[in-house]
Amino acid sequence: MRLVDLCLLALAANVAVCIASDGKRVVRGEPEWRDGFRAPNKPRPNFVLIQTDDQARWDMVAMNKTVRLLTNEGVSFSNYMVNTPICCPSRTEIFSGRYYHNVGAPNGSCMHVNSEEMVFDKTSLFSTLQANGYLTGIFGKVTNDQGGYFCRRMMDAGMTMISSPCDYNNFYSQQYFVKLPNGTKYVEKLDGKLATTYQTSQIGNRSIAWIKEITASDADTPFFAYLGPHAPHYPADPAPWQTDNIFADVKAPRTPNWNESCPDKHEMIADNPPLNENATVFLDHQHQIRLLSLLSVDDVIESVYNTLKELNILDNTYIIFTSDHGYHLGQWCIPSSKEQPYDTDIFVTTLMRGPGIGAGSTVDAMVGNVDITPTILDLAGIEKPMAMDGKSLAKLVVTEENKFYDVSRGAAEIAADEWRKTFLIEYKSVGKFDNTHPVMWWPGKDFHGRHVHPPAAPCKTCPHWWLDGPSNTYRGLRLKNSTHDLFYGEFNPEWQFTNKTALFYEFYDVKKDPDQLNNIFKGTPEAVLSDLQQQLNAYSTCWGKSCP
Repeated sequence: MRLVDLCLLALAANVAVCIASDGKRVVRGEPEWRDGFRAPNKPRPNFVLIQTDDQARWDMVAMNKTVRLLTNEGVSFSNYMVNTPICCPSRTEIFSGRYYHNVGAPNGSCMHVNSEEMVFDKTSLFSTLQANGYLTGIFGKVTNDQGGYFCRRMMDAGMTMISSPCDYNNFYSQQYFVKLPNGTKYVEKLDGKLATTYQTSQIGNRSIAWIKEITASDADTPFFAYLGPHAPHYPADPAPWQTDNIFADVKAPRTPNWNESCPDKHEMIADNPPLNENATVFLDHQHQIRLLSLLSVDDVIESVYNTLKELNILDNTYIIFTSDHGYHLGQWCIPSSKEQPYDTDIFVTTLMRGPGIGAGSTVDAMVGNVDITPTILDLAGIEKPMAMDGKSLAKLVVTEENKFYDVSRGAAEIAADEWRKTFLIEYKSVGKFDNTHPVMWWPGKDFHGRHVHPPAAPCKTCPHWWLDGPSNTYRGLRLKNSTHDLFYGEFNPEWQFTNKTALFYEFYDVKKDPDQLNNIFKGTPEAVLSDLQQQLNAYSTCWGKSCP
């Protein structure tokens, strides 16, 4: 890869910008919007945020290096969830620190949210960090519509350096949008060779080159690096040098809810037929290539870690690993996708390593994607903008003395603030589509350069297995405490939920029914349901400090 001379510009620190209130949800006595400000005379850490795409918790079996470097040396979150289990909304929630109902849903242009606006908003993660003196480097997939705002319109607010694929869906994307710190912007065209253009490695190499350059030229300025590999999202192409299928004997997880018909779930799932042999073979193969694609992500994480160590800045850097949402592979007779409000799709492996974080520690509190940005800002000594709904996790994870975060302050905050016991799940269906993919279901057909086995006759009339549809529009609560583990959900294709206008309900006692197979809504006392609905009404309209 051609290395570009990265001529860095000095960034202005402590810039405060206010946007006039539009009259909605004004917090009394304080401006509605404002940029964070940096605490004076405090050292500032670096950050590396790595976000994979469509990664299920069980996929960590392919990431031994990441487990060794981040889980064993840092903290893992046993109850980390996403507010919306689909790409564009979840990513927008991460970078804005806001819930689905506060990022333009359900009328936005990118899977019903205003991702472009929120990514470049003055209170977003990138802009707030840059306004407070951070160098910000963006590598890989940010949101689904980045081909438009990067490669055609060349937008770059809040981003010091950008080197991201125009077509992130292509694991061999030949065009990258590049924005240099001196303001130069262009679309870079690669050489077309598979051996050198594999996207995951490109993202790793570009981010590492930038970290090395800024450390050499401007070591006193802290940085934030974002890496967004597309793996293990479909088509999940493994690296071209990954010629051996080391997961050939691994099958899609046969959990108790795998290929189980569920007539008491919402209509889309209730209508799905059982998975047949063709579908099963496809799912097993897909699971294998998803794992193979993650091997390269694992290599990148190890390389970034080693680079930080070689540059002697590892102990000054927080590394955060997460995914935009989870994934299912045949559970409840739904083949391979996300979008559902169940634990396979909303729970995500999230790891964090850095100064003051105890090695091998675990946080059991209910945390989520909206908390990532507030956490980074807090650790950077930057006040959270008023528009953000999430909460900083710093007080939960930083338990050892360090120069960046006051542990005694964190302890005092924990004592004064009981952490949330519920987490909000929201989603409006993006359309009715299935997982037929007839050619790919046929065993023996060539599928992305590899053959599906065992051979069998082609499926002439493949059934439809729905992945999403109008009935899959919902809001819900995931509740966990010392005595209860519950999911309560309301479904309505029209996105109307006030005054009991939901058309269908689901309620699971997950402690007794961890596979979420038995909908107990009809047998639950009205008082319990009324209380849950009141909590959900308040949570789904919250904003800023009013959010749990």
